[in-house]
Amino acid sequence: MTGFVRHAALQRLASEQFDLLVVGGGITGSGIAREATLRGLRVALVEARDFASGTSSRSTRLIHGGLRYLRQGEVRLVREAVRERELLLGMAPHLVRPLPFLFPVFRGDPDALSLVRLGVALYQRLGGLPVRSRHLLMTPNAVREQVPLLRSEGLRGGALYEDALTDDARLTLAVAQSAAGEGAAVANYCRVLRFLSGPDGDVRGAEVRDEESGAIFPIMAERTVIAAGAWTDRLREGEAPLLRLTKGVHLTLRREDLPLSSACVVRGPDGRLMFAIPDGPVTYVGTTDTDVASPGDDSITSDDAEYIFAAIRRTFPDANISPASVIGAWSGVRPLVRLRPGPAPSQVSRDYRLVFSPDGLVYVVGGKLTAFRAMAERIIDRVFPNTPSAEVRLRSRRPLAGGEAPLPHSEDWRRLARTVSVPEPLLTRELAPYGAAAPSVLADLPAGISGPPQHRLLRMRLRYAVREEMALHLTDVLQRRTDFLRFSAGKTRAQIAALGQEMALLQGWSEARQAAEVAAVEGIWRSMFQWRRSMGGA
Repeated sequence: MTGFVRHAALQRLASEQFDLLVVGGGITGSGIAREATLRGLRVALVEARDFASGTSSRSTRLIHGGLRYLRQGEVRLVREAVRERELLLGMAPHLVRPLPFLFPVFRGDPDALSLVRLGVALYQRLGGLPVRSRHLLMTPNAVREQVPLLRSEGLRGGALYEDALTDDARLTLAVAQSAAGEGAAVANYCRVLRFLSGPDGDVRGAEVRDEESGAIFPIMAERTVIAAGAWTDRLREGEAPLLRLTKGVHLTLRREDLPLSSACVVRGPDGRLMFAIPDGPVTYVGTTDTDVASPGDDSITSDDAEYIFAAIRRTFPDANISPASVIGAWSGVRPLVRLRPGPAPSQVSRDYRLVFSPDGLVYVVGGKLTAFRAMAERIIDRVFPNTPSAEVRLRSRRPLAGGEAPLPHSEDWRRLARTVSVPEPLLTRELAPYGAAAPSVLADLPAGISGPPQHRLLRMRLRYAVREEMALHLTDVLQRRTDFLRFSAGKTRAQIAALGQEMALLQGWSEARQAAEVAAVEGIWRSMFQWRRSMGGA
């Protein structure tokens, strides 16, 4: 993507004067940077770690309105989100794809079947989608035909509706790339050390450290917006907290162990709604919602895992899922708006608020992945009130990186598969998220490399991530540029050392740096499965 070159961005950050500095490279910060740049503002964005390294790569990977929020009366939030879902299906068709969802209702569930059907009908209409009676008035037999593994005992019926699936980390990356392509200076691994004040006492930028080189330099900007997600309160130097942090955990299973043709609503032991979602070769289930004290409190406990297993056993009793069935896992911390008195975690609104501090800093609190574009529009309207116009509104709906040109068609995929001797279904699944850039990934096929197709593709993707996607660490590639750690079976763990060696050659790492990078990935791998020890698993 034009402009997405880190060394060039660092030079600009240290030398140019900006209208806006955005602190935080998650979906919210990236969306704000893109929106501001599209309005002709001079924009800088810095992220202390990697793009989407926090909440934005730890979600349930859905672009959705949040059907359950209708019950909480948040019709405006749901309406906006489902409309944004429809926009994103066009802006990023390589990253956002429709997925049917089944909502089964069992005897004793908190929501009556009639209420679920009413909610689904309203939900579909809010998104401008048709309401079909055969989807809305599903009998128990029709529900079981859709998901044969579903428990039959106590099944009252259900409804089918449509939402969308995404790769949250790559969606965030595409938004950051789009901001850079429009002219923003964007860099990861740049940590804010302190804010800089002008003669009037207002913040006029920040002093930043390049975490790779150690170089410290100022970034000068008229306005600064903090979109640091779960780390926002840590930048407020002891002021009253703005956030309520909750943890969400997901477990990944092989698709053959929990075969689903559509996503399915499942309930935890306490009646909370969760999802079982088919995605390529896997099905993942989540998410939990429990309070935590700090952004680093994201470890997966046996209680977290048992909560999800209980939901699976209740909904799919014949699936025979055990701790040994889990091939991957992830958890993240949500930065929710703090309310007093506080409701249960799952009842806290996913809306956002802006906080303007006396020194001119603007903090973004809360927010929802699906609504990042609309949220960015309103934020820039507030911070730069003279910029909105009808023309600008249309610019905001431009395709994201990878969606700006025609996507490969079936014949293109067949031709590309023949070129690299990789089965077409595997190639399509692995490279479709790159959109129009997919053929460019294949240019990174290492010469003379043999081995299983999956391994060769992963090495291609690693090379492309280093060359084009600002991946600086092995974790950047295996956690966020690809789904290696999240979706790969245990047998692929042996590849980590080889991939570390490959990246070391590309980045010029020393042996010690290479060993440290491999150790970091191994540590993440082990942490995914620590909960199994207390549940009788290896």
